[in-house]
Amino acid sequence: MAVIRVALLGGSDSLRAAKRAILDTQPKVQIVYDSDGFGLQPQDFRDVNFDVAIIEQRLGTQSAFDFVKILHSLAAMDQSSLGRILIASAFHETDLRITAIDAGAVDCVFVSDGAASLIDKVLICEEVDIDFAIRELVSVLVEQNVSKDDFQLATTNLNTLDKSDAKVLKAFCQLKSDAEIAMAAGVPKAKVRTTLLQIQKLLMLDTRSQLLLRMYRLGALAL
Repeated sequence: MAVIRVALLGGSDSLRAAKRAILDTQPKVQIVYDSDGFGLQPQDFRDVNFDVAIIEQRLGTQSAFDFVKILHSLAAMDQSSLGRILIASAFHETDLRITAIDAGAVDCVFVSDGAASLIDKVLICEEVDIDFAIRELVSVLVEQNVSKDDFQLATTNLNTLDKSDAKVLKAFCQLKSDAEIAMAAGVPKAKVRTTLLQIQKLLMLDTRSQLLLRMYRLGALAL
């Protein structure tokens, strides 16, 4: 059984203790880091080997969203991988989930959603490619188009895709699963993942969820 290494960052001692108590009920979850995050810089946190980091929205004097963006930038600079990130807050807010995804997190976890939700979201982070949250949210997204310059840049870059990669992207925008995308595009399932990673880099994005959100804002999703 593979262990899921979890880092707890930010919040009061009692709040982190409550999360620890919940996650300690799961045999495959191991808490490898526990800190209030006061004065911690993103480059210092890069030394922590985690599979899932749960970062409080209020991270001392820092913005958790900016913290996550910097973590992704640092990982890109040294061409290393970064674990999955969940932003934690008290009450369920759809807008907060979208902001978190936009910053490079997988999703949010909320105290108001209960212990089972926290466990479920940590465990699902074990999947290779996850965009469950943004797929769930696309039906309630408020129209928010990109700027004219960003639109032109994105379309210019996307126009460089060959026919095979364009088919993968089209099927992705139809919210198909990887297996369905592979069938629709006539490519191996492994090719789907590498193609979407390539498109993420082309658009200077860090996660598949960000890619889906960007395609929504470009008006490319088949809703």
